[in-house]
Amino acid sequence: MISYCLDLKGPSQTVDTACSSSLHALALGYHYIMSGKCEDAIIGTANLCFHSIINLQFTRFGILSPDGCCRPFDSAGNGYSRSETVAVIYLQKAKNAKRIYAICPHIKLNSDGFKEEGITYPSMHMQSTLLTEFYNECGIPTSCLDYIEAHGTGTKVGDLQEINAIYNILCKNREIPLMIGSVKSNLGHAESASAFIQIAKVIIAFETGFVPPNINYKSPRNDIYALMNGSIRVVQELMPIKNGHIAINSFGFGGSNAHTLLKWNRKSKVNNGAPNDDLPRLVILSGRTEESVKLFLNDIANRPIDVEYICLLHDIHADNVDGHPWRGYTILNTLQQERERERDSIKEIQNYEGMKRPVWFIFSALGSQWPGMGRNLLKFHVFAKTIRKCDVILKPYDISITDILTSTQEKMCENALNAFLGIIAIQIGLVDLLTSLGIIPDYIISHSGGELGCAYADKCLTIEQTILSAYFISLACAEGKIIHISMAVVNIDYECLKNICPADIEIVCRNSKNSSVVSGLTESVQKFIKKLQIHNIYVKEIYCKGPYHSSYLVSTETQLLFNLNKIIPWPKKRTPKWISTSIPHTEWLTSGKLSSANYHTRSILNTVLFEQTLHLIPNNAITIELAPCGVLQHVLKESLHPEVTNIVLTQRIEQNTNVILQGIGRLYNCGLQPQVANLYPPVEYPVSRETAMISPSIRWDHSEDWFIPCCTTQKSIKSRERYIEILLDDLEYEYLSGYIIDGRNLLPTAGYLVLVWQTIGMMKGQTHTTIPIIFQDVNFIRPIHLSKQNPIKLKIAIQKDGKFEITEEDRFVVIGTVYETSNPEITSTDLLWENYEEEHMTAQDIYKELKLRGYQYSGWFRGLKSASISGKKGHIIWRNNWVTFIDSMLQINTLGHDTRDLCVPTSIQKLVINPMLHDQKLQNNTNDVEDVFRDAKVYGLSLCCNPLLMSMFSASALVQVYKEIDMIIAGGVEIRGLKVTQITRRKLAQDAVTEVYTFVAHCDRAQICLYEAIRISAQLVVEDHEIVKVKAVELVEDEDDVALECLSSSLLVKAFDETPLIQTNITLLTSPNRFSPADLSPNISIEDFKKPSINDKALIIAGFNLLSKEQSSLKRLLSFLREDGYLLTREKCDVIDYKKYLQQYELNVILEKRTDKEMIVLLKKKFSVEKRIIVYISNDNFNWLENLKQLVSDENKLDKNSRIIIVGEGDFKCGLLGFINCLRKEPGSELVRSVLVQDEEAPKFSLQDPFYVQQLKKDMTINVLRANKTWGSYRYLKLMQPKARPVPTAHVCQMVHTNLFKTTFCWIENNRSIMSRCEDLVHVVYSSLNFRDVMFTTGKLTSHEAILKGRLFQYFPLGMEYAGWDANGQRVMGIRDTDCIANVVVKDKDLCWKVPDAWTFEEAATIPCVYSTAYMALYIYGKMKKGDKILIHSGSGGVGQAAIHLALNEGCEVFTTVGTNDKRNFIKKMFPIISDGHIGNSRDTSFEQMIMQQTEGRGVDIVLNSLAEEKLIASVRCLAQNGHFLEIGKFDFVSNNPLSMCAFQKGISFHGIILENMFTGNRKYTSLLSKMVADGLKNGTIKPLQVKIFPKTDIEEAFRYMMSGKHMEKIIINIHKKDEPFNKHILAYRRYYCLRDRSYIILGGLGGFGLELTDWLIFRGARNVILISRNGIKNGYQSMKVRLWESYGVNVLIIKNIDVADLKDCEYLLQTAEKEAPVDAIFNLSVVLKDNVLKNQTAETFAMSFQSKARATQTLDTLSRKICLKLRHFVVFSSITCGRGNNGQTNYGMANSVMERICEKRAEEGLPGLAIQWGAINDVGLVADVQKNNKEIIIGGTLRQKISCCLNELDKFLLQSRPIVSSMVIAEKTVERHGFGNLVETVANILGLSDIKAISPNLSLAELGMDSMMIVEIKQTLEREFDIFFTVKEIRNLTFAKLIKTSV
Repeated sequence: MISYCLDLKGPSQTVDTACSSSLHALALGYHYIMSGKCEDAIIGTANLCFHSIINLQFTRFGILSPDGCCRPFDSAGNGYSRSETVAVIYLQKAKNAKRIYAICPHIKLNSDGFKEEGITYPSMHMQSTLLTEFYNECGIPTSCLDYIEAHGTGTKVGDLQEINAIYNILCKNREIPLMIGSVKSNLGHAESASAFIQIAKVIIAFETGFVPPNINYKSPRNDIYALMNGSIRVVQELMPIKNGHIAINSFGFGGSNAHTLLKWNRKSKVNNGAPNDDLPRLVILSGRTEESVKLFLNDIANRPIDVEYICLLHDIHADNVDGHPWRGYTILNTLQQERERERDSIKEIQNYEGMKRPVWFIFSALGSQWPGMGRNLLKFHVFAKTIRKCDVILKPYDISITDILTSTQEKMCENALNAFLGIIAIQIGLVDLLTSLGIIPDYIISHSGGELGCAYADKCLTIEQTILSAYFISLACAEGKIIHISMAVVNIDYECLKNICPADIEIVCRNSKNSSVVSGLTESVQKFIKKLQIHNIYVKEIYCKGPYHSSYLVSTETQLLFNLNKIIPWPKKRTPKWISTSIPHTEWLTSGKLSSANYHTRSILNTVLFEQTLHLIPNNAITIELAPCGVLQHVLKESLHPEVTNIVLTQRIEQNTNVILQGIGRLYNCGLQPQVANLYPPVEYPVSRETAMISPSIRWDHSEDWFIPCCTTQKSIKSRERYIEILLDDLEYEYLSGYIIDGRNLLPTAGYLVLVWQTIGMMKGQTHTTIPIIFQDVNFIRPIHLSKQNPIKLKIAIQKDGKFEITEEDRFVVIGTVYETSNPEITSTDLLWENYEEEHMTAQDIYKELKLRGYQYSGWFRGLKSASISGKKGHIIWRNNWVTFIDSMLQINTLGHDTRDLCVPTSIQKLVINPMLHDQKLQNNTNDVEDVFRDAKVYGLSLCCNPLLMSMFSASALVQVYKEIDMIIAGGVEIRGLKVTQITRRKLAQDAVTEVYTFVAHCDRAQICLYEAIRISAQLVVEDHEIVKVKAVELVEDEDDVALECLSSSLLVKAFDETPLIQTNITLLTSPNRFSPADLSPNISIEDFKKPSINDKALIIAGFNLLSKEQSSLKRLLSFLREDGYLLTREKCDVIDYKKYLQQYELNVILEKRTDKEMIVLLKKKFSVEKRIIVYISNDNFNWLENLKQLVSDENKLDKNSRIIIVGEGDFKCGLLGFINCLRKEPGSELVRSVLVQDEEAPKFSLQDPFYVQQLKKDMTINVLRANKTWGSYRYLKLMQPKARPVPTAHVCQMVHTNLFKTTFCWIENNRSIMSRCEDLVHVVYSSLNFRDVMFTTGKLTSHEAILKGRLFQYFPLGMEYAGWDANGQRVMGIRDTDCIANVVVKDKDLCWKVPDAWTFEEAATIPCVYSTAYMALYIYGKMKKGDKILIHSGSGGVGQAAIHLALNEGCEVFTTVGTNDKRNFIKKMFPIISDGHIGNSRDTSFEQMIMQQTEGRGVDIVLNSLAEEKLIASVRCLAQNGHFLEIGKFDFVSNNPLSMCAFQKGISFHGIILENMFTGNRKYTSLLSKMVADGLKNGTIKPLQVKIFPKTDIEEAFRYMMSGKHMEKIIINIHKKDEPFNKHILAYRRYYCLRDRSYIILGGLGGFGLELTDWLIFRGARNVILISRNGIKNGYQSMKVRLWESYGVNVLIIKNIDVADLKDCEYLLQTAEKEAPVDAIFNLSVVLKDNVLKNQTAETFAMSFQSKARATQTLDTLSRKICLKLRHFVVFSSITCGRGNNGQTNYGMANSVMERICEKRAEEGLPGLAIQWGAINDVGLVADVQKNNKEIIIGGTLRQKISCCLNELDKFLLQSRPIVSSMVIAEKTVERHGFGNLVETVANILGLSDIKAISPNLSLAELGMDSMMIVEIKQTLEREFDIFFTVKEIRNLTFAKLIKTSV
């Protein structure tokens, strides 16, 4: 792992030699370096004491001290205490070292080998040998040793042997005692890591000069001679080091010995490391937290300056440190007094987000010079070197740059020549200085003469060319005729300045929109300045003597050009990063491409166009101003985005050195990597001894929790049963919350089995995961729902024979058999066929597909890492959790089924778990580290330094599904015979609001319904007010005749309920007791109209006849109305003239509509607008955008009486509506109004036209003009829910799959008439019901085979037989697989028979199913013959009656059973030949005795059975020798009930009679069955049954009747009445179908919604689909879908890399599609999102959003008219953003609006056109892909609409004619949202913060990553939902601490 993370290529290994491991590892590293295998080595060691068992064993072993004290060498020593250590050493060659703590001259190892005393006994002999050989090899005399750090553990044997070995070898001929010690006395024994603690102690000794003493040493051991005689002494007080040599011993359990020698670094400190210069020291550093950086900077500031220490810090932070999001710097002055003064001031810490920011150099010139401007800069050697070069270059001209820069005389800067040369020299020097630091600009801009600085930075000019050019330019200005010139900065709009500027004063620089520089004669400029100051206009004179950029320089142009041409003979081309301010931007592409003499001449003569470059500087830029003084800072701060960082390197202050260092520090904080060490004299490495350590100043991030293993023991139980409680809040079961199916948190299938496995472990007292286990015949009976509040209580019981059962409240949950085995056999995959499929599907692809099926897995239940497209192969991540692992095996099996219904396991034949084999396979499948981190990221987990999680992701197991043998194998687990049942998902809980978005005239008095008029009024009101809480008042006086349900209040509540976010509070003023509060909405409160108490003014006032009855009511109501409020009155229709009141009460009419009884009038208070600014908007270009951005920006201070009018005219398809709706959601747009002219005959918009002015006076947000001067707007009207309509063909469909009494059936249109040949169609007169239909509709019967067929071929079997007229006019009857309860069916020619002439249709309808079943059972399988004895169960049923008829006709003896006396009598009446003794009871098993008695014990030859369970077993016993059992029942098949094998000893046969098998697969009996039925009809064997007839409108009653089980008749349904023509349409709900012979184009077809739409179209009949995608197939999910469709026989064509907006590409697309098949429908789902608030939008972002939507739709519209002549549908997917608005999506909204207008125009011209405004989509798309949990997300008051719900609505939309529709799901509205929790949580959710406890409450929201989009959302949310108002600036500085305080 270390080698991987650090990209190390050398040897990498682990070492374990017990206690000597760490020194042994150090020896390996040493020898690898010495042998040349590597240059450096990282040696790490760790010892952690997790498990108490080890402590116990060591104590029993006698090596641990009983009192916890370690006393090496002491007479009281009795063992050691265990301790923990984690340490790392970096070993390198001394010549490469920057710091040396110690030098290792030699290290040596040996081993004890075999010892008689035992493996743990140390060997004094081998230790002595080691020491002897060591010092012989290294050549260092033992007399040099200052001290030995012994292994010394305090054990009796160990200390003795070690001291003796030391004494024998190292103390011979030694004159002074040898000092020893052991750090284990101080810190305990760290065992395998102990040697590194010894080394740490030695390093402390070297750095301090003193060896730390031992503790716990009082008296020497008397059995150690060397201690007693003083030859060896233990250090008991600080011991000074003299020679600098210390040896270390380390000995391991088992006899691994190590010894090394360390010597100190002989380089010692000089002058404590103080610098030799007076340069302040800039220190930069980074850390994991803000606190860590702050404390580190404080540590540095509080210690004396040490240049070696600081240089080490510079080296560390020369590169970015990963994982350090916080950066900071400090500046240390060499003078202690200055340091004390500035310690707190020059320090800055900032969060760095890791994003690269562009660097912009800005070279300014005019007025930036000042005396002594370069003195401090010259302290930096790089800068000084550059200046010396300049001096050499200018020496021939007798000019010294050094003098210019250092002189403090004012006259030096007053000289134009000196000033200009000084400025340019400083710019050259700063460029060189920054370059030396590694700061290279991405872009460069100049101001005035700064163009020379740009040229130097761009490497177009050399230093010589640059400084000489500066010389001749300044010379031209200085040598000309002496003119007294002055310059001044004026802060006023350029246009205004131009108009007021005197003729002799020129504007020479355009700094920004509101800042320019003027130049002229001094006298004129002085006068002009005074004039401006009188008018309070900011103006400031510039200190500049040269007439730069003015007409006074024109005379010098020729000479200047001549001089510069000599300096720049061969000009270089300017790079793109140099942005010119000397040339207008319109000429950038045509002129000024070279840094030529001509260019630089123009740059000094032309006006400075600095303003034109400012808008190019992005929001995240860093600008660095290079000049003697930051003269442009004010302009930059005012003009650029607040998030731009502006840095100045020099200022006119005393401590100028600190300014440049501060600037460099800020560059580092912003993410750059300045090489700060290059600022200072170099430091010689290695650094001196006693240089402060860096590591103590590093603080770690302790906010994260780390998992550690915990010590647990296996619980045991004595009984064979246990009770458990499962609660999701318990840590043990918390992971189960990720198992969500169909929205329900269930206990996983594998969870039950693991609980049983755990129980067996408890019974045996073993850890269950060590026990191999086998499960057999497991049946899952019902699911268990889990909860966080209520625990689930389960009982697990295991019998001695292995039978187990899991019960809840005495109800079975799971049953089966389990047993352990020592060697469970798992089928070897080597014996199975190889699967070579590639695993293209990633975890994201897999769980996207499963989520669409209803499996909302999260957390550890997302266990599949990858899978093949077929779902037969994959890899499962092993997380040390058997439940999630086995469940992942079941998941991949589910993935392999082509279904969107849920597949739930119902049984497992066999499941084998072999833990040992599992471990082996996991070891062989360990993941690459790179894969590990990637997988963890997919599951939202951080693995950094987390070994537990790391191990969980470090292995995966191959899983393979063998469908042919019904087996799944993964790791050590094998599953056989998994049976799943397909169940229908729960009905959608979502209730989508579907609407029509259409133009509504405002004052046409058109008649509409009352609710629609109120709804329109409500929308008009809230459109003008961006609020969520609407206060309204309604007056109902005694004379007002109105019912409660017709109150405006009630209708307003209903209207606002269907509008996102809006909450209403309505006061109803009326007489007491007129209305009961209980009958009203909770939003409506009642007040006595005579004593109203209304505190807050209302937005809407409503009443009746307010304009026509006494005015006192109106006056009273108006007092409750807000200034910008609305009045809604319902007048009598005959009242027309109420204009006199409009003037009196200053009201404008907004809306006039009629109902059948009333006139609905909406009025608004008049508002005086003083100023209107017009912006014309267009789809064709976006030149208007910049102008509009400035108008709505914060800087543009328009007063509230001003209006910005956005006008769209001349183009019906103008996208103004979507644009304005989104813009109104952004701050600063309150003053925006809009006019959309859709009338081609209308006059051009003008504020001078009274027609337009009159409308604008109403002050409405949106004003749309249609033909005949009709004003209106676009409104949402309710889309009527579909009703049943006459259709050509239809069938009965079950809408809800629950029990019968909650089910609903309806007639649904089908496509039989267009999908089938006319000659195959039968017009149905009667259809029949069978019990099988009831079983399926009630969910008691499901089809296992349906899963295997694939979705396209699955069907819900409802109705199998019919009788009617075929295409030839013949009466026929027949059977087929499904959908026979229909008016038209497609006949199966082999299973269709003519109706006998004598029969009626009623009689014919009783025959096909029952007789086909009877013939198939008795003749084909039962081989019935004359004389056979036959038992026919349920003889009164349809099949029973048919079977009796056939058996009696064949001459058989018939026995039968019935359930009631009525049915017994029915049999006796219908079949008198059957005696009473042959009729038994079907309710019990008594019929067995009847058979045995009547047959004298022989039994019957055939049993036709429909009974279940014990009655089936009894029926089997009724069979005679070689008898045939014919099972037509379903229950035992579904339940998989067992049948005893001994019954088959009689030679009997068992046959399942499944009639539907005749329609699928092998049809070998079909013709035989057809002939049998035909013969039976012909010879009269077949007899009609009695019937019970229901009309086609009473389907549910028919099902209920059959469900009762009391019928003895055949239940049939009459479809066509006698007198009706066959082609008469049937009443049914319409359904959209595609045509097989047409093609369907989907733009964006490989996107989330696109794939689902394509899938839906295919299931509706499409067989040719053309998918348009920018990139084509790029993931496994897309591949899977395409492969699946192709398996259905669908022709899928994918076209990529085309631009549909391009005419040629679009034509190619449509022509290609037409060649496949005529185009039937075009769907445009393309989208490019470039969201941002308007001020950050550009023409480019608008163009990008338009390209795939508006432009592509326009091109498709144009070309499809010519090419796609059979087009039925032209559909574009828009967004509710377009109609309802959303902040940051003005470009998106406008593009969608253009598409809507196109569809509107097409519909008007009789062409297909449909635009659908979707809300946010669930399940698929960008949000769904990144969401890992199942949390419901609310966006703009709406929930994300499930894709299945979207497709249901799409079905309706395609069948209606309105061109623009919408669909959304409105979130539940909370009445109050005040309080700390909600406020803080709301803001945290917007910022995407899941845990606010983990962040500092004092961090600003901006520091937490808040962008401009979030600012808008927070501002609007606080205002709407909490009534809290902040400015944008206040929100930027907002903290959670302030939010908490605000909410209190």
